[in-house]
Amino acid sequence: MNWSKKNVFVVPRPIPRHRLMFRLLAATGLRVSELIALQWRHLRLDGSEPCVRVRRALAKGRVEPPKTKYGRRDVPLDPELVSELREWRRASEWAGEEELVFPSLRGTPLMVENLRRRVLRPAAEETGAPWAGFHTFRHTCASMLFENGKNAKQVQTWLGHHSPSFTVDTYVHLLRDGPGEPLSLSAELEKCQQGVSQSHVIPPDSAEALLVDPALEPTTAD
Repeated sequence: MNWSKKNVFVVPRPIPRHRLMFRLLAATGLRVSELIALQWRHLRLDGSEPCVRVRRALAKGRVEPPKTKYGRRDVPLDPELVSELREWRRASEWAGEEELVFPSLRGTPLMVENLRRRVLRPAAEETGAPWAGFHTFRHTCASMLFENGKNAKQVQTWLGHHSPSFTVDTYVHLLRDGPGEPLSLSAELEKCQQGVSQSHVIPPDSAEALLVDPALEPTTAD
């Protein structure tokens, strides 16, 4: 099969228990270790700037603070995702502030390898993308951020990388070649006059489809 162009890997609907988890991974770019360690107190779902407050990660079976200060960050949440998370909390047995957002059936942290083997791998194979892994969601988020006009510094902050140069080196294949379209000063002036600004939140519809090019996936898992 020719994978030279971008392909779409859609999380199948038959796994609703994990669908929101995958959507959150794609929309925020969180590492799976960070997502598994999320407690409800780390989600700010009220106010004008809802976000995920990344404050810890699951490392070698232990929950610990991020390895670097850059991993400690707040990632914006789309309103539709906020609504889904609120509904998820209302339906959860584990809804306390100190409880995990995505626990096992016993309320304990999920095991990454079990999740990969029992959920992600079958879903990936079903959709014709057996190469897809957890980093696919992070890769997708980076792709959407660049496509939405974010610069390297913004993407670095969003993903929790230690420097913009690392972000560019990791995802340089997502950046467009060539000079692009001519710059229209009159159009830019009109935007300023109208007060038009670009949203900093990934559209919810985009988060459901994972746009990736497996031939160009980064070798790093960061």
